[in-house]
Formats: sequence, C-alpha cells, structure tokens
Amino acid sequence: MNKIIVAASVIAMLTAAQTSFGQAAQVAKAEKKEQKADKKVAKAKELRSNAATGKGLEIAGVSDSKTRQAKADRKMKHAHKKELKSEAKELKAVAKNKTKKAAGVD
Repeated sequence: MNKIIVAASVIAMLTAAQTSFGQAAQVAKAEKKEQKADKKVAKAKELRSNAATGKGLEIAGVSDSKTRQAKADRKMKHAHKKELKSEAKELKAVAKNKTKKAAGVD
C-alpha cells in the first residue's frame, strides 16, 4: 500500500514537472503495471498459502498440492514480468525526456 502512495505522489510530481503529455502517460502506464504486479503477488501468496494448508477447492488428481504450488509459482513469475515491464516504462519515459532535451524540442 505504501508503494502505491509513494508511486502516486511521484507520478503527481512528474506530471506537474513535465510539460509533455506523452511522458506523463508513460509514467501512468508504469504505475498501472506496478499495481497489476502487486495484485499478482498477493494472489500468488494466497494460492501458496492455500496449497500449504489444504484450504480452498481441491480436485483429486487435478489440483494436488504440487500442482497448486506450481500455479502459485507461475503467478509469481508473471508478477515479476509485470514489475520488469513497469521499470521499462519508467526508463522509457526518462529516455524520451532526455532525447527531447538533447534535441531542443522541450
């Protein structure tokens, strides 16, 4: 939750400081991907805990604990990808800003 508050304030500062809408949009996209990653991490933790405790729906032969753990691992992997994409979006916004300043377009 603290990450979201900090990120939102950073976005607000970046949006106010930047004159270009494109860069603000990149930062907003990065924040959206970060939020999705946080949701995926939470879901993976929930799935992992359910698999460990035997809680939730379990179908014999289809969703044993190993299968459920594998599903949680896949969720974590996808969350990690989302975090990487978020960082890439932020870097793209910074690079775009530097390119415009170098070209004198700013």
